[in-house]
Amino acid sequence: MKYKFQIDKKIVDVEIANSATFHSPTEIKINNNKLDILIGEIREDGALSFFVDNKLHQVEIVRDEGGYPQGIYVNEEFYSVSLLKIDSLFYYKEKPVSASKSGVVKSFIPGNIKKIFFSVQDRVEENDIVLIHEAMKMENEIRAPKSGMIKTMGVQEGDNILANHRLFEIE
Repeated sequence: MKYKFQIDKKIVDVEIANSATFHSPTEIKINNNKLDILIGEIREDGALSFFVDNKLHQVEIVRDEGGYPQGIYVNEEFYSVSLLKIDSLFYYKEKPVSASKSGVVKSFIPGNIKKIFFSVQDRVEENDIVLIHEAMKMENEIRAPKSGMIKTMGVQEGDNILANHRLFEIE
């Protein structure tokens, strides 16, 4: 995803790989300067920890009522932020998947797990709604790609996740 921000009167271009996941090295670009980061965890208060060049940073995003960033704390220092543009914005709507497809279901975009309807060992039918994934202020119904039993559940209600996070697996 590509973003354009205004941070304290300076325009900043940020590009984050769509495959960014927790605890895995991820490349980002800030004004075309490449950085390798390791995303840590999201705390209950919403703060995010990550490493840049093996140095730990804490980031907390201050959002308006619509969920857009208004400011950011980086290592407890505040910066005024405005989101100016998202170049790679897309809306994802789950499509039914053929039963011949894999039973592994991963997230396509970052978001929050709002509701889980099934547990491990529960039987599901193809296209049953397994969970609700909220992303970009939209609730997405994540459906079973095939009939079977839920083998693993990789999330809990309230979890914040990144793209490519393993949600569940059906066998």
